[in-house]
This record gives sequence, C-alpha cells and structure tokens, in this order.
Amino acid sequence: MSYLALMLKNFGEPATALKLVELPSEEPKNSEAIVSMDAVGMHIADGLFVRGREMITRKMPCVPGFEGVGTVSKIGKGVQNLKEGDKVLLPMGTGSMRQELKIHASQLTKVPEPYAPDEQLALITVNGFTAYFLLKDYRKLKKNDWIIQNAANSNVGRYLIALAKKEGIKTINIVRRKEVARELKKIGGTEVIVSSDEFPSKYLSKFLKREIMLGIDAVAGDATEHLAICLGDGSLLVNYGTVTKRPCHISFWTMFRKDISLTGMSTLNGFKTRSKKRSIEIHKNLAKLANQKLLQAKIAKKYSFEDYLLAYDHIDKTGSERDGKVILLPNH
Repeated sequence: MSYLALMLKNFGEPATALKLVELPSEEPKNSEAIVSMDAVGMHIADGLFVRGREMITRKMPCVPGFEGVGTVSKIGKGVQNLKEGDKVLLPMGTGSMRQELKIHASQLTKVPEPYAPDEQLALITVNGFTAYFLLKDYRKLKKNDWIIQNAANSNVGRYLIALAKKEGIKTINIVRRKEVARELKKIGGTEVIVSSDEFPSKYLSKFLKREIMLGIDAVAGDATEHLAICLGDGSLLVNYGTVTKRPCHISFWTMFRKDISLTGMSTLNGFKTRSKKRSIEIHKNLAKLANQKLLQAKIAKKYSFEDYLLAYDHIDKTGSERDGKVILLPNH
C-alpha cells in the first residue's frame, strides 16, 4: 500500500521545487495514529515557504503544509483519546500536504460533532490561532471596549470580528472594497469603513472619543500610521502582516505626542506562553465555533491534489483576484 505526498526537495518556484511522490503506507506504533487527510488550508505563507522566504527551519526534503483536517484511519496500542473515524485537526506546521500522516495521537485535536465542512475546519489552525492571540495577548480587553483593524476582509480579520463579538468587544473594520462591507456587518463587525482619502481624518474626532487602545495592522506602509492616528494615548498597535510589502510607517510626531507602541506579532509566539494542553483546548474551542458557523472563512476555490500548481498560483494572487481562501484536497 502507498499514498501520495507533495515533496519539497529544494527551495524554488513551485513548478520546479515541488513534486507529487508515492510513499509507502505505515502502520501506527504505540500511541500513534494514522490520519487520512481530508482538506488542507493554503496561505500566502505556503508560497513563501516553498521559495525559501518564510523563516521556518525544516530538514530537506520535506512535505509542506501548515495546517489541515483529517479522519483517523488507524490507531496504535495505548491510544485512548481517539478512535477510528474521528475527525481531527493537525498541529501547526506538521506537513499536511499528503494523503496520509503518521503522528503521535497526543498531538491531534479531536473535533467535536456535528462537524463543519472540511474546508472550514482546514483553516481553523493558522488563522484561528492568529485571531485568538491578537485578541487575547496584547491588551486586556473588556466588554464594550473598541479595537480597530485594517485588512478586515482577510480571514484573520473575519475571525477576529467573530471572536470579538462573542466577548462583547466592538470592532472598527477598515476594508478596501465597498461590496464586502455588508458581509462583515453580517458576521458581527460593529462598524465597517471603506478606506479612502478621507480616512482617517473624516472619522478622527469620533474615534478619539472612544479611546481605542488596540490597533491591529496587516497592511503596513502608510496604513500603519493611519491606524496609529486613530488610537488613544498610550495605546498599542500590533502588526502581523504586510499586504503592501512595505515596512510599517509611524511618524515620530504620532508616537511622541500619543505615546503609541508598535509591536510585531508571530502566531508561533502565542504557543510559547501556553502549555500543549491549553493550546489543544483552544484548538477544540475554535473548531466548535466553526461547527456552529460562528467562524466562517470565505472559500475562493478547492483544488484536487493533482492540481497543486494551480492552487499555488492561486494563493499568489492578491485582493479581489484571490477572493477568499484556497483549499487543497489530497484524497479527492
């Protein structure tokens, strides 16, 4: 018996660096499980990793893939927390672009029933933890506090809206396209503002009255300054991405007058402050919210394993060209 896996032998462009290979199926040893992969979430980071631009160390050759959802097909002796047929989430960075995976059962997160569609569960790990850590780790927020974020139509942005609403935290959400405003209001965005030459000056007096103490930036460039202007004195601005591919810019005068701090965010750092047990608890709770349709990603397209190059090409697109998340289906 064998299965297919996507193999990265050397960094480079996906067309030359990746190859679909056949590997021998394995039997689970003590405390191990075999997972049949149902769906893999893909991100811009997947393209960066293949090209050697994502600063994550792995021995070559390796199987790429940061996250995924699968079904337990076999279990070894001593496995008590899982049974065959259970739906499970992989830990981040396991190498999910394969049809089968042998893994220690304690690393898996069992998904409670009834299950959300596979494409929704496949995206919970990377973007779900990112949104959760952004909300929990930088400011102690309470009910009716305000936060402001740009790139609010991104998957992290959508998850952040839903998680904030669940805790009674209000969100100001900056987007580039008018047509997505209604979608974000529907999932719980308190206010949605289309970025223009009038932002932030048109809204500044209203924002300052709210004493917003946390800003979340995924755009960088001048957009960082635009968020900083909206924040209250002594506030924090967290950057987790660079849509513009430019450095974050905050003027000296904005920081000087308002005592604003800027910090970078890595999802991996969020795991360092939590036990493995606590991380799995959070993972399971995120899956429950997906099952309840409270965390919903916008899906652009699903690709079969054989069409992996089309999937990689799709994640390289930006904005409305991509229009949602990309899913790879190893066993379909």
